[in-house]
Amino acid sequence: MRWNEMYIAATGSCFPERDDCARAVAEGRYDAQEHERNGYRSISVAGDMSAADMAVSAAGQGLARSGHTGDDIALVLHANVHHQGQDHWTPASYLQERVTGGRAPAMEIRQGSNGGLAGLVLALSYLSAHTGQDAALVTAADKFCPPVYDRYRSDKWMVLGDGASAAVLSRRGGFARVLATAMDSDPGLEEMYRGSGFTDAPFSTGLPLDLRERKREYMDRLGLAEVALRCSVGLQNVVKEAFGDAGTDLDDIARFVFPNVGRSLVQWDYLDAFGIDEERTTWEWGSGIGHAGAGDQFGGLDHLVAAGALSAGDRVVLAGSGIGFSWACAVLEIVEPPTWHRQGDA
Repeated sequence: MRWNEMYIAATGSCFPERDDCARAVAEGRYDAQEHERNGYRSISVAGDMSAADMAVSAAGQGLARSGHTGDDIALVLHANVHHQGQDHWTPASYLQERVTGGRAPAMEIRQGSNGGLAGLVLALSYLSAHTGQDAALVTAADKFCPPVYDRYRSDKWMVLGDGASAAVLSRRGGFARVLATAMDSDPGLEEMYRGSGFTDAPFSTGLPLDLRERKREYMDRLGLAEVALRCSVGLQNVVKEAFGDAGTDLDDIARFVFPNVGRSLVQWDYLDAFGIDEERTTWEWGSGIGHAGAGDQFGGLDHLVAAGALSAGDRVVLAGSGIGFSWACAVLEIVEPPTWHRQGDA
């Protein structure tokens, strides 16, 4: 999908504290071989903050930077994977009440780690269809803590990090023009994270969650080669479509923002697949954060802005996948780098 005059007006993020991975290995909380293979330096840990409150922090920062007020926000979308701080509850409404106010629709997105980019596409579509409305807020937040998760052992090839990120989308203008987006899905892969059978209540299979065993059973039956091929096809599909609609190619892209999965997975799924160097990605930043669910892409973009790493005319790709399985890609063009990092609020 090619977009006309749609922008990212601002981003925001909240990644509160860090747990040093070498210390986690020394204390027996993290396998030494996995530490070497994954390449993480540290992992973002929320401490006492709820996922919803991290989202409030990131969204408030983004709105303050955007040039918009809460009255301009026509849609609030909040993406997440896990518990947001309370059961039987609507965190998107909590976020709206504390950041934007107003009576705009406020909804939750459950698209796994693809939720942030899915929210981007949905918000752009909403603004495009409602021509009298100017802006939308998209957030992503998660907190992967005990007793439900052992962040170092529940899953393989990645360590789960806590945090939140946000983007304010605008029809008026912004620091980045959205040139094109694309999405794809392969529901035949959803069983990989479901496992066999269903339960009547959350976490009835025991805690902490053992996502590795679910994946192992699935891989043993379907085969690693088949899964890898289908995942590669999904990613290639969205990149090809978005690049075609944006009129761009790999050589035109200054920076890539991929999920903060482990170093080996980044190499296999992204660097090798597209023939690009790590230096063009946000892996150096991501290796100090961990995989923050649906928030890696907005968080990585926010990091690039804060680091002063973007120039006018640069093209930036946000891409990733989510369990289910789904993939998304967005191609941006920097209009003019904002001055947030020089103002000291990044």
